[in-house]
Amino acid sequence: MSITEPGALRMPNGIECALTVGEGEEATIGRGALRRARARVLAGPVWDPRPAVNVALEATPGQDLDVGSLLGSGPGLTPWGDDVLVGFVAGRVLFHGDTSTGRDIYQRSIGHTTSLSVALLFHAALGELPEAAHELLAGGDVDPLLSFGHSSGRAILLGLALAGTGRPRTSTHRPRVVPVEGIAGVRATIVRVFATPSGRADAGAGQPAHRAPGPGGSGAIAPVGAAAAMRV
Repeated sequence: MSITEPGALRMPNGIECALTVGEGEEATIGRGALRRARARVLAGPVWDPRPAVNVALEATPGQDLDVGSLLGSGPGLTPWGDDVLVGFVAGRVLFHGDTSTGRDIYQRSIGHTTSLSVALLFHAALGELPEAAHELLAGGDVDPLLSFGHSSGRAILLGLALAGTGRPRTSTHRPRVVPVEGIAGVRATIVRVFATPSGRADAGAGQPAHRAPGPGGSGAIAPVGAAAAMRV
C-alpha cells in the first residue's frame, strides 16, 4: 500500500491523503476507511488507475525479457528490473489484451522481490499504472514519467515500449525519441513515442480506486477490497 500527499501523482495501490503514519505504527484498511489510532480517512469519488491508450510505442532494439533475472534486480523499494516488468505487464494488457502474461509474472514475483513491487505487478496485470504513465499513454506527454522516481519512470517506459513494439500504428507525426540506458540484463534502448489522437482509446475496466475526504478536507485514494492490516 502506498500513501501519497494530496496533489502528488497517484498510485494504483495508493491512498492519497494528509494522514501520516509513523514508522512502526499500525494502521488498518477496510470497510471504506483507512484507520490509525487517532484518525481515519473515508472513501469518496472514484479514480480509475487503468489509463486510456492514445499512443503507440516502439523500442529499438526489440528484445526478449528474462523475467527471472529481472525480478528483484536493483536497489530500492521497487528495483529497476521490477519497474521494467511493471511497464511490460501493463503494456501487454493495454496494447494486446493479454492478461495471462501478467498473471504469470505476478505469481512468479511473490517471495522474489519487495512487497511493493509485488503489489504493483498485481495492478499492472489489470492494466493499472501510476498516474505518471497515464500522461504518456492518454496524451503523449512522456515528461511526467521520465521524472517519476529516481529511475522507475524510465524503467516503466522501457517495459511499455517493449510490450508495444510491433503493434500497428497509424500516426504520421514525427515521434518523440527517448534514450533509455541498459541495466539488469536489458540492453540500452531507443524508445519512440507516436501520438495517435485519432487512435483507439481503451480506458478498460480496471479495479476502481476511491478518493475521499480525509483530515483537513484532503482527499484519499484506496483500492476497493477486504479489510487488511497494514504496518508502515
